[in-house]
Amino acid sequence: MLSIYLVPLLLRPIDTLFNLKQYAIGMAAYFLMLPVYTNLMQIYSMCNLHDLSWGNRPAAAAGAEALSANVKK
Repeated sequence: MLSIYLVPLLLRPIDTLFNLKQYAIGMAAYFLMLPVYTNLMQIYSMCNLHDLSWGNRPAAAAGAEALSANVKK
C-alpha cells in the first residue's frame, strides 16, 4: 500500500518536493478512510451471503424440464 506513495517519491523527487503538501493530504485521507472501506466491504459481503445464484442460469429442475420438452418436439 505504501508503494503507491513511495514509488512516485523515488521516481520524481523534484515534483515531490514541489507537491509534498498534496502527497501528504492524499496519504492522510487514505489512511483515515481505510477503516471505513474495510468495514463497508465486510458489511456488504455479509449482507450478500443469501445470494447463492450462479447468475442467469436456469434452476436444475427447470433446465431438465426444458431439455425434455425440446426432446419431445
